[in-house]
Amino acid sequence: MQAELVNLEVELRVLEEDDKTSTDPEKSCFAYSVYNLRESAYTDKGRQWKKFQEVQEKVQAYNGAVLQYLAIRKVAKPTSNDVKFLREWLERPEGGDFFLRSHEDSTWKSNDDFLALISEQAGRDSLTWLINEKVVPWYHRRWGYRSKPSSSAEWDGVWDYHKEKLEKIGNAISTLLAALLPSISILILYFVSKPASRLITISLFSVFFSLILTTVSAAKRVEVFAATTALAAVQVVFVSGGGLGSS
Repeated sequence: MQAELVNLEVELRVLEEDDKTSTDPEKSCFAYSVYNLRESAYTDKGRQWKKFQEVQEKVQAYNGAVLQYLAIRKVAKPTSNDVKFLREWLERPEGGDFFLRSHEDSTWKSNDDFLALISEQAGRDSLTWLINEKVVPWYHRRWGYRSKPSSSAEWDGVWDYHKEKLEKIGNAISTLLAALLPSISILILYFVSKPASRLITISLFSVFFSLILTTVSAAKRVEVFAATTALAAVQVVFVSGGGLGSS
């Protein structure tokens, strides 16, 4: 479509130049009179105006395509486990039972153009993603499959791990880490007596804390930086104040 616009623009420029250099006074005034240019559409001299309208229609179509593309880009993609589950369900006799035939059978074999109209992963932090996409499948392969699957006739043979419970687990882990990490760093510093060792310990805990914060939360970079700086400041205050256990 962009190439079409380029060609239309070239054609319009040619018509503009022809009308501008024409010996016909009606055509030569098109360069400075939009009214005369528009009115020429009702005569045999309206080639430039008709070409202009053609360009206008193509630009509108192009802008519409760009806006549609941007809107589609904002739609979340399904996770790899979601796609895998759908494929397995389509193949199971108690599920889809290969109801797709002929060319339609290849619909779900590609991984490039899937969209999720409802995405449960949108806006979730890395820890929640890790639990859903890695921990749950690992747990199911080892122990979860032994439990009773869903009792729904529509989803016979399907195990349902409720997202609300998984989110509560993620929140509990985040809360524990938020409480334990600063306390553990102070506890370790209590038993470290050498100044150089204390500085190294502070640096290591700051790095570890920032990595954990990035993993278990959806915090922005500036928020991670601020929290890490605050933790380092607390540790420095502890060390500079004697640390209770310094020698």
